[in-house]
Amino acid sequence: MSHLTREQRYTISVLLEQNFSKSQIALFIKKDKSVLTRELQRNCDLRSGKYDADLAQRKYEKRQKA
Repeated sequence: MSHLTREQRYTISVLLEQNFSKSQIALFIKKDKSVLTRELQRNCDLRSGKYDADLAQRKYEKRQKA
């Protein structure tokens, strides 16, 4: 299983702010759309619903330690 990198998470964040579709973002980061959808579900800010690359990376690292 290949994990998203910090750079890919940053790219996702930037492209979401520029209103790219999930399909376009998935193509850009060279991952399946389902990977992107799962990433957004797991790592969005629960309060605001927005995706932040730094928060997503921290959540990922916390899950890896558990």
